[in-house]
Amino acid sequence: MTGGTGEPRESSMSATSVVRLQFPEGIRVLAVDDDQTCLHIVGRMLERCMYQVTKCRNGKEARSLPREDSSRFDIVLSDLHLSDINGLKLLEIIAFEMDMPAVDEKV
Repeated sequence: MTGGTGEPRESSMSATSVVRLQFPEGIRVLAVDDDQTCLHIVGRMLERCMYQVTKCRNGKEARSLPREDSSRFDIVLSDLHLSDINGLKLLEIIAFEMDMPAVDEKV
């Protein structure tokens, strides 16, 4: 974009505004990772996208949350190497119980 002088014009949009334009707000995410640092970083990144994030640190807790309310989450994001369950298996179980598509190992 250029101003009337042909020089580039500074964008008045902040980084937060750009994120809001690129990602739909309010998506409810269940984030699962047994590494507390990774979970914190992923959670902050998702929150910057204006997502509602629920974090948990193990597969057992991740399986129980959707059972309490199957409409509570729109998407599940999981580490593949959890200490108590394979992440793909966890996604398969949750997807079946929530009646939504699962990530396939062949992908």
